[in-house]
Formats: sequence, structure tokens, C-alpha cells
Amino acid sequence: MEVLQHIVVCVGTHRPSLYAFTLTSKACHQAAIFLVFREIIITMYDRDRLQRDVNSLVAALSHTDSFRHIRRITIKGELKRKAERLEGDNVAGSWLDTTWFNEVLEDEEPVHWTGRYEVYDEGVIEKSSEEDMGWSPIVKLLQAQISLEDLVWDCQNQFPPSLLRALDEHPRCRLHHLTFRFRTLLWGEPYSYEMELATSPSLYRVKVPCSTRDNEGDDDFNLEAIMELVAGLAPNLKEVAVLNLLPARYRSFTRPRELWQGLPGFTGGVGSLTSLSLKGVSRLDSATTLQNWARYTDFTRLKKLTLGGSYKETTSGLSGETMEWVAAQIHVFSQVTTLSVYLTRNDFWQAKPHYSDHAVSFFQAFQSLEELSISGPMDSKIVDTVLTHHGQTLKKLSLRPFEEQSSESTPHDRRDIPFEFTMDWILQIEAQCPILEELAIPVKRKMSSASEVNIYRSLGRMKTLRSLFIIMECSNWRVTRDSAYNPKLYIEEDQESLPGPASFLTRGELKETFVNCAVDEALARSIWETICQSKTGRPLERLKLWPSGGGEYGQDIGPGLPPTVDLIIRGLARSWIIERIPRDDKEEFIVREITQHKRIYSLDFHYSVYFHDPEIWKILRSSRIWRPKPGRRSKDWREDWSSFPLQIYGWCFD
Repeated sequence: MEVLQHIVVCVGTHRPSLYAFTLTSKACHQAAIFLVFREIIITMYDRDRLQRDVNSLVAALSHTDSFRHIRRITIKGELKRKAERLEGDNVAGSWLDTTWFNEVLEDEEPVHWTGRYEVYDEGVIEKSSEEDMGWSPIVKLLQAQISLEDLVWDCQNQFPPSLLRALDEHPRCRLHHLTFRFRTLLWGEPYSYEMELATSPSLYRVKVPCSTRDNEGDDDFNLEAIMELVAGLAPNLKEVAVLNLLPARYRSFTRPRELWQGLPGFTGGVGSLTSLSLKGVSRLDSATTLQNWARYTDFTRLKKLTLGGSYKETTSGLSGETMEWVAAQIHVFSQVTTLSVYLTRNDFWQAKPHYSDHAVSFFQAFQSLEELSISGPMDSKIVDTVLTHHGQTLKKLSLRPFEEQSSESTPHDRRDIPFEFTMDWILQIEAQCPILEELAIPVKRKMSSASEVNIYRSLGRMKTLRSLFIIMECSNWRVTRDSAYNPKLYIEEDQESLPGPASFLTRGELKETFVNCAVDEALARSIWETICQSKTGRPLERLKLWPSGGGEYGQDIGPGLPPTVDLIIRGLARSWIIERIPRDDKEEFIVREITQHKRIYSLDFHYSVYFHDPEIWKILRSSRIWRPKPGRRSKDWREDWSSFPLQIYGWCFD
């Protein structure tokens, strides 16, 4: 049995293999069943389906005598009610939900909102009401003989009173409320049930969206309320994630913000959070935000810290001034082992020549980190400090360098180019991060050249690496920011500039962009095989490929590339996940395109509304990726291309 359970642990991360293992024999079933039902995920749709799903679950649990194995229940989705809210009238309408980036960038949070953000959009759920009783199937499940340790609430509905009462029977269970917010803070005193939930001993973790003001002009005091919960009102609250939003129209209301009156019963104090996340528009360009939080929680107790920004909100990161303040807090952040930060030069009005020095001091202020994620401006000094100071203890590392584009109103000329990880840097990561298991890093696309292949081979030399996320960098900022840039264009036609606002770009440079963005399944498989053939130590288990930056040249924000360019890049730049099937006897792996259906839908929509520039289509068809299917004329341009194959012969040291 001990040997079988060891096998279960090995295949447990791959659910199909785990399920197949349970069907092998009675002994295998007995050894693996505890892991099958250890975590249960219930997705909400409507009451009838909820009842059917829970009935089926209970039947399976009874048949396998597995109630005792349940440790974690996650509830997702939304339980529909008779009077449905209008589409887009809730915080679920995020920009990330309408794209495939939420699958590519798994740790990101939605900040761009396609719908409305209203803090006080509905009343509070009443105890024993029809809505409350609709959750009875979940309540009955919790009343069974289970040893629940964690209940994760990721549902758009309010957390029901009946479920909170059911948690009283599980005093050791931690409630992770991922859609938390107060709805009655403008009532003078919050509704009693909201305070009961907020101060519950079960409440362990919250994620709360907030803004200074919502779409309707109502002041949002959720941030202030969360701080007071942290400082003592919520006795067991240890993990907080704040998502700062910029909802549409919030700036239309110019009246002064009302004064925060405080939560009832708050008398002051300092909490002891172990995890703090300040994402979105977090106002970290100065140290004020962190100084305010320091009044409510003891930073010396933090083990996980996430600061600043999100995808598409790259300017809302830590500035040099804020990093300088953190660096001055000697030993305050000494317990932090997981750090995730967005950085910004904050140089719109004037250049910040000491940004790099502040960043170096900032990363030296932390002790030996185990997980580190950095997004933002980087240089060799910053990267070298990170690897030297933290490399020996890092198990997970994510590096995503970027720079800010200029605009016509930027008062000074920006010349910074996103940092490029050459093969020498990959080898330095290998040498200085001996226990690294997960890595996310950009690789500059160079038309599948031998030098690009060298990077993939070098990544395979990391002995302990099991998960790799390659950001296939397709941008070319040198076009507008490097005066010495002079690419070799062998065809005279390629040296011609595009007409109109895109005259900064030549036909050859655009053609190269199309080639670099084109990532089909054959190329994805070839990259996987190239890395695995060079792999030393443990085998690679997972590879994610994300073509990014296509059409970015560091130019001023505003009129530029024709919309047809964006349309074509959407069709060519495909993201992939490749996963090894955990078996010892065969080298099998699964390849799938990430959210293919969303890409197709997006292309169909944009193809019908975009103006089609015939000159851009001509450039695409003149590139060597354009290969119409032999023997027939394709009706869909999306199928008439193939990626450049990797130049895998020999090593290149250019």
C-alpha cells in the first residue's frame, strides 16, 4: 500500500492519470481514492442544476465511503436568481474574462472593466430568505461527516447566512472569500449580517475590489473597512488581496469624498497578516500607501507580499521613491519568502536616473526569497542583484521586463528598451539558481534562428526545472529607440516605409514581425522537443508558450499601425500548453492551444468590423510563412500559413 500511495502522489497532479489509476485494481482504488475527493469544486449555474450536481456528488461519496476524505471545497460561478441582474452590471464583467489572457497569465487579476462597477448595487441577503435557502444542498453537504479544512468562495453571489451557520460546525475550517465586499457602508452603520460575516472567526482570507468612487458617483470605503478588519475586528484574517480599480466615469464626479466614519466596534490595533496583495491601480508611486498599511498590520509577520500593477496597468507599480522607503525599513520584511512586484520608472514628467539603484537596494532589503516575480523596467544591474542575492534559494522565478511607451504629451524623449535575456543570462540563471523548479522568462523571437534555438537548449540545462513559461517576445523597440539600428534587409522592396502614420516602419520590419508572431502547433512541438533533448536532471513536466509584443515598436501611443496589422497578429500569435503525461514507460505529452475558441470568436468579430488594408495583406503574402494549401484554394486565411521551423543544426554563438 505504501508503494501504491507513493505512485498516487506522482500522478496526482494529472487528474486523468489519477482517475485511470483508481480503475486499475481494487488496491489501486483504495490507495488513490483519498486524493480523488480531497478537493471538490462545485460550479454554480442555477438551483436545479446545483441540486442535481450535489445529489450526484453525494451518491459517489457514499458509494466509495469518501466523505471522510474531503478537506477542501471550492464554490465558483453564480447561482442565478429569478430577478437577474442586467448583463454587465456586476464586477464579473472584466476585460480579462473576454480574452484568453486569464489562462495565459494565471496569477493576474482583472482591472479593465467592460461592465459597470457599483458598490451598492443590491441589498444584503436575508437569513432564511428564499435566496438563502437556495443554498441548502451545499449546507447539507457540510453537515455530513467531513473534516473540512478550507472552504473557498469564488462565487458572484453574496455569501449566504445559512452557509455561515454551517461553518460553525467546522471550527477548524478556514473561509477563503474571494469576492468579498461591503454593500452597506453608506448606511451609517453596516447591515448586521455583513458585520457578522466580516468578523467571523472562520474568515481567513479575502479578496476585495475597491475604488475611490464607483460608476454612480458613490464613495467606496471598502479599502478603509478592510484595513480595520485586519487591525483586529476579524480575529483570524491572515491573507488580504486588494484589487484597486479605475471604473469608467468615476472621474466625472468632482465633489469631495466623504469622510470615513469607521466600522462599529473598531478601537484601533495592529494586525498580523501573513499575506498582503495590493494589485491594480495601487498608488505605489509614493510610499504613502505602504505607510498607511503599516498602521494596521505588522509587516514583520508577512510571508507573502504582492505589490503593484497588473497586465495593462503597467504604470501602477513601485516607483524608485517607494522602493527607497522599503529598503530603509531594516529587517521589517525579513520573513517574506514570496515576493511579486510591478515596477515603474515613474518618469513621465522627468527622467529618474537613480531608478536602478533604488531597485537594487529594494531587492537587497529582502532575505532569501523562495518565489519571486518581477514585471517592469530591468537592467543588468537589477537582474544580477536578484540572482546573486536570492538565486540560491529560489524555487520559482518570473521575470517580465517591459518599458513604458511614450505619448505626444510626454515632456521628454524616452529611449529605454526592454531588457533582453541573452544566452549568457540564461546560463547565469542556471548557475546561480540550483534548486529552481518553475521559471517564466521572455525569449526574443529571431525568426527561429540558430541563436534563438540556443536559448531553448540552454533552458534545458536547468537540472531541477519542471515547469517553464516562455514569453515569446515579438516586439522590436529598436525601430524607434535605437538610432544605430540598421537591420539587414536583402530585398529592396523590404526597405520601403509604410505609408501614413506608420512610416517609421519598413515593409521588411513588419514582415519580420509576422514571422516572429506566427506560432503554430508544429513550432510548439519543436520547441518542446528541443528543450527536452537538452534536458538534464528531472524531466520537464510543463511548457507554456505565449507570443507577446507583436506590433510594439516603442513608438508614441496614438495613430500608428493600420488595424489590419492587429487582425493578422491575432490570427498568427497562438499560445500553447504542452504537458508531459506522468508515465515511466513512454515519453508522451499533450499539446493544446490555449482558449482556441476565444481566439476564433475574436478573429471572426474583428474581421467583420476592421478596414482591410490591401497593402498589409500583400506584405503578409510575400513573407515566407504564407503557404496556401497545395491542390486547393483555402477559404480561410488563418489556415494558409506555417511557422518558420527551428534552425536546429549546430550551435550559434553570435
